[in-house]
Amino acid sequence: MLAIWKKEFLQSFKSVFSLVTIAIFTAVSYFLSDFVAKNGALLGKEVAEEGYVGGLVLLINLFGFLFMFSLFHDTMNRELESRTIRFLVTKTSRLSIVLGKFLGIFTYWFVCLLLSFGIITTFAEKFYFKSFGQLLVMLLYMVSMCLLLSSLIPRRSMSMFTGLLVGLAIPVFGLWSQFSDKLWLKVIKYATPYYYFLDGGSWGWTVVLLMAAVLLGGTILLLQRRDL
Repeated sequence: MLAIWKKEFLQSFKSVFSLVTIAIFTAVSYFLSDFVAKNGALLGKEVAEEGYVGGLVLLINLFGFLFMFSLFHDTMNRELESRTIRFLVTKTSRLSIVLGKFLGIFTYWFVCLLLSFGIITTFAEKFYFKSFGQLLVMLLYMVSMCLLLSSLIPRRSMSMFTGLLVGLAIPVFGLWSQFSDKLWLKVIKYATPYYYFLDGGSWGWTVVLLMAAVLLGGTILLLQRRDL
């Protein structure tokens, strides 16, 4: 598992888009923090406090799924399509393959988020632990969903297309459902993590973690039952 974890993590930095993603996150954190620091008196203390992390929170909530699926849509099916999964299962268990890939992808996002919050902390002179924890939980959910999607769709070309659609649809319908009384949107409301962060109170994080665990468990179950 450790070898797969390390390989997946290092491989995450080899594509140009992954480096561009890190650049986008750090740039948003830097320029917004710089703006808030220079205009703190004008904005007011309460607005300034929210402003430091507000841009990053908005970026991840709106475009996090899109970034996730664009980068890692083929994390499982590339092994299945190329048949390298057969070699991996001779060296380690299927459970270790899923967990190794999960940890590798999550570590990439952890580093990306830590760099962004490092920049924010430099300007704000404090670390926003609550926002950091909330975004980490959101990323855990996104990674789990990405792994499940990549396991459900065997072809990389199809998972990329589907990933882009899902990456756009989840935030659009998930956020829309928070402000709509339509019955079909209420189902989506409770199926996406946005409700639990916006209205779930202190227990909302726990629900999203459980949802992520269910998605990850589904990936493990799929791989266990798949005929390789």
